[in-house]
Amino acid sequence: MASDLRMVLIILGALVLGGLFLHGLWTVRKNSSKTQHRYHPEENTKDDTAEGFDELGVGPVRVVKGAAAAKKPVELKRFNTPRPELKPQSRPIDVQRPAEQNDLFSEPKEPSLNFSAIEQVEPSLSAVDDFDYENEVATDSAHSSSSASESEASSSEVLILYVLLPENKEIQGQELLSALTPLGFKYGDMDIFHRHQDSAGNGEVLFSLANMFNPGTFALDKMEQLSTRGLSLFMTLPGPGEPLQNFNLMNNAAKKLAEEFGGQVLDGQRSVLTVQTVRHYVERIREFQRQRLIHR
Repeated sequence: MASDLRMVLIILGALVLGGLFLHGLWTVRKNSSKTQHRYHPEENTKDDTAEGFDELGVGPVRVVKGAAAAKKPVELKRFNTPRPELKPQSRPIDVQRPAEQNDLFSEPKEPSLNFSAIEQVEPSLSAVDDFDYENEVATDSAHSSSSASESEASSSEVLILYVLLPENKEIQGQELLSALTPLGFKYGDMDIFHRHQDSAGNGEVLFSLANMFNPGTFALDKMEQLSTRGLSLFMTLPGPGEPLQNFNLMNNAAKKLAEEFGGQVLDGQRSVLTVQTVRHYVERIREFQRQRLIHR
């Protein structure tokens, strides 16, 4: 009994092993057939060989028949298009070179100079030479003399003050004489009154007083008949003594006359004299003195 059971198990084991072996062999063949179909397909090789290609994909050599086909390449017509002739824009090269350029190592020759242009300029130069220098020198001398006179005129300056009364008022001759005497004015040259260095009428003239209206002078023998609305006081630079002190005397005299006759003191532009205007006169005097010291 035990021996029969053992025999049955042995047979079953052999069958199982045989089945496993056959199954494994079938699986290996199946896999090998799929791999060959994937990387080396037989159908493709058959189709390629059917189309005329070998296993490496190289087809048979084809022979082009007819010489006409070889002479007429269709693809080359694109590159045989006619091109426009390019004309050189630069100056053509002169093939015929001068003899001195043939030998590069020969001594250079001096170029010939053309003096035609210089000869054409010479007449214009001669025209310049004919310029009248005598007239030019005379003109320059006239300008220099006029500039000298202008410099002399510029070296002197006149300061003016006016005393003006309203339209309804006038200065009578006798009243004017009585007002000028205490201020030190003396009747003198040019038929006007002058203020000298000395109040007694001695010394040089510091400033003068004239009639503001025509005729601008005074007739001493007709002072009783004289009547005017304005007086002019003026001083010239340079003058004797100290210019600032002389201007101060003239300014004070103008103020006293204006108070005496009820008028106003005006500057050189006939505007009302103010403190700023007096400062301007002082600056003019100082600038004149400075320029005078520079040009000494």
